[in-house]
This record gives sequence, structure tokens and C-alpha cells, in this order.
Amino acid sequence: MKKALLTTTALVALSGVASAHSVGENSGGTSHHTHAPTIVFHGNANINYTIPLGDGAGTVGSDVDLDVTMTSAGQYSAKISYGLEGNAIGNASIEVGTPFATIYVGQRDANGGADASDLYANIGDMTGIGTDEDNTDWYIKLPFGGWTVAASGYANDLIIGSNCGEIPANELCIRSPGGQSDNTSIGLTGSVGNLNITAGGMGDSGGASVSTDLMGATVKVAAANISAGGATTQETGIALSIPMGGMTLDVDSSTTATGDHWGVSATAPLGGVTVTVGTGSNENNTFKATGNMTPSVKFHLEYETDAGGATGANADDPTIEAAVIYTVPGTQGTTITASYSNDDDDFDAGTQVKMAFNF
Repeated sequence: MKKALLTTTALVALSGVASAHSVGENSGGTSHHTHAPTIVFHGNANINYTIPLGDGAGTVGSDVDLDVTMTSAGQYSAKISYGLEGNAIGNASIEVGTPFATIYVGQRDANGGADASDLYANIGDMTGIGTDEDNTDWYIKLPFGGWTVAASGYANDLIIGSNCGEIPANELCIRSPGGQSDNTSIGLTGSVGNLNITAGGMGDSGGASVSTDLMGATVKVAAANISAGGATTQETGIALSIPMGGMTLDVDSSTTATGDHWGVSATAPLGGVTVTVGTGSNENNTFKATGNMTPSVKFHLEYETDAGGATGANADDPTIEAAVIYTVPGTQGTTITASYSNDDDDFDAGTQVKMAFNF
């Protein structure tokens, strides 16, 4: 199986082919055509040299993601994705699209690994419900009348093997306790008139938000019950986004188990550069600047502090990320990136030089 998949990848990398054909049939003296599904191979790959944070030595790494998309008449489609790293196949996922629902299946990576409860949009320092990646084995999304309902969950709580997130080969990977039922997640998003509504739940936690436009500004309120450690806390929040000429001012206030919180930020384009500055009650000061140095060269600079964030010896260390991204002219998205990050957020942690391309 591995040999066949790797051979397919090699052919795709060389050809980048998308194929479709029609087949002539003869039945009872009558000829007609049936259209075979369109199959498209596409993906991305990179090779990088990374010097990790601390005293570790630099390493060379690579990553390949391949998507296989099959589309047939009648609005049915199938998409198979997997990654290659060090000649190992991992993080395989399948997406099946129908006119009625979209179904995702993949060990810890269905629909990108997001929980359905991520459809709920919290405010400020309110607690999110669910996680953002590498968490779900199945995900079902149903659209109807401008609304989307979703559900997701685990296939099991204990996974053994080499394809469990970042765990090394042949080691156990234990998910959060509670069993599949407590980790089943639901979500909802949609609109009624000028009101945009989100909701989500997992276990004993649940929340909802409503936003609307009012005199050119966007007003959003949210409320949630968060269950953790055997206790349930009620959280509330309100946010206001106000466009002011070329600048946008964002203000939020929230109440959580740790008290009252507030935040304010401003975003504005300055000479082709988008700049965001902000501060808040947890000393979460932010400065971020992104833009183009030339048509082919982009830059990213970010500095953030958060006294109310993670615990531990380095909890109060600021997050720093800086990068220059060069898009090679005459190519389809080939980039060379030099970056530094101490947070593994927009860029990999450490100092890195990476070349990436799409196929």
C-alpha cells in the first residue's frame, strides 16, 4: 500500500495532472456517453532547516500534503488527503460531499481536526468550547436554509501508533478523559434577519453569541456555561467593532471565573502595511505589522505579552514572531521563508529557513 501511494505521489509531482474523460457505450444498438468522475491531484510540499529554541542542534525536515479530489455529476464528491514525512504516511482524512451533508473522517484530523463546537464564537477572555486541531475522528456538517449544523467526536479515547499528532512512533497517545460521549461536540451558525448567531456545546459546557450591525458598527454579545474540574462557571461578554475612516477600533469586555477583563485594539493600513496595536486587562499588549516590502517580498512582525496566559517558568515571556517571505517570480506559489518564532503560532518555533511549493 505504501509503495502504491508513494508511486502515485511521484507521478503527481512530475505531472500535476487533472484528468477527466467520457466513455462511449453501446446498448441494444444505441450509443451514448457516460462521464467519468473528474479526478484532481494537488497539494503542497516544503523542505526546511530549523534551529530549535534552546540548545538543540539544527535539523533538516520536510513535509508533503497530497489531496485527491473526485467530483462526479450530481454534486457528489470525495476528497482524500494525507501527509508524507520521512517516507511515512500519516494524518489521512476523507471528505465526502453530498447535496445534503458533508462528512469528514480522519484519525484526529477530520475537518482539519476542529470540533463542531468551534462554530461558537466567544468574546475577549471568555473560554472557548472545544479545540482547534488534531482532535476529531468524525465530523458531519449539514446546511439548511442559511444555517449550518455540525457534530463531531472521537472514535476512541486511546490511540496506539505512529500517526498520533506529534507523538513519536510506537508510543501511546492518550486523549482527554471522559469517554467518547463527553467529547462529542455540536455547533450551529446562521442568521435571522440582521442577527448573526453562533452556538456550540461539548460535554456540560455550552455557549451562544449574537452579533448585528448598528449604525455602521458591529455589536456582539455572548454567554456561556463552562464546566471544568467539577464546577460550572457562567461567562458573559460584549464587543464593539467601529470603523473610523481607514482605521477599525475594537473594544471588548468579558466576565469569567477569574474576574472582569477588557481589551482594546486598533487596526489601520499605513502605506501598504497593516498595523495592529492593542492592550488589555491581562497586560496582553500587542503590536503586529504585516505588508509588502516589494511585490515579491512580504514581511511579518509580531510582539505580544500576556500576564494572564500560560503558567510556568516562561509564562510571562513575550511572544515574538518575525519573518520575510519571498515569492519566486514565474512560479505557482513557490516561496522561500526566513522566520523566527518562540511560540509556534504563525510560524514554526525556532529559527527556520523553508522552501515551499504547490503542485
